Amino acid sequence: MRKSAFSVLAIALFGALIWTPLSYAATYGSVSHIHDVKVFGDRVLLNTHEGLYQYQAANSMKKIGSEDFDVMGLAIFGRTLFASGHPGVTSDLPNPIGLLSSTDGGKSWKKVSLQGKVDFHMLEVGKYDIYGADSTSGQLMHSSDRGKKWRKLGENQYSDIAVLNAKSGSAYGLRSGLLVRTSDAFTTTVAIKTSLKWSSVEILGTNLYASSGKSIYRSSDNGKSWKKMATLSTAVSSISMNAKIFVAVTSNAIFVSRDGGKSFTS
Repeated sequence: MRKSAFSVLAIALFGALIWTPLSYAATYGSVSHIHDVKVFGDRVLLNTHEGLYQYQAANSMKKIGSEDFDVMGLAIFGRTLFASGHPGVTSDLPNPIGLLSSTDGGKSWKKVSLQGKVDFHMLEVGKYDIYGADSTSGQLMHSSDRGKKWRKLGENQYSDIAVLNAKSGSAYGLRSGLLVRTSDAFTTTVAIKTSLKWSSVEILGTNLYASSGKSIYRSSDNGKSWKKMATLSTAVSSISMNAKIFVAVTSNAIFVSRDGGKSFTS
């Protein structure tokens, strides 16, 4: 999910909001900032300034776990959550918190690496690789051992990354709206030609999904051709999906589909 998506969403959808205690932050109006939206199992998760939430409806959100931290980056692979950000007032975590992981749906978190060193504002994970955009250094970073060790790839140029699970180093990335593919962890890239300017990219199985303008597209041939799946009322800034749920985020709403993207409700 691209970084600008949650910035636009927070400004346009929530406006200037006042911070409220964690136990009462159960609606849009009581959460000061939403950073990202991710699909996890049969749930939609929101990582916010006040912690991790389960989205149920615009006025129904459930706090997950008791850890008090600003969840800036959130990534999911299988049943494991990865997160990064800043500690809250009551948290004992270092600042920044580096990379954390959870195997119980966000109820509890374990330290993985980079505590006190890195704040990932974009975090993407696959079977072999994790990519993180560090807000402090501006570097795009890569790990091929589940986040234990990292290497810097240079200044981050990507607004979104979708990690392939075929082999380590394989991924798609969005650079200034252009879709590129890499097989060596962005050391080199190949542009995928299209007339569309993309705002978000994701992978599910053998299909590639991307958003452009108000529409969502699917490709089953590695981006050579695209089929329009759906068109929403306003521009789509980001998407997230699994086999059960497809979520599209616009400047003023979160749209959810439970039929593979055929229909969406907000």
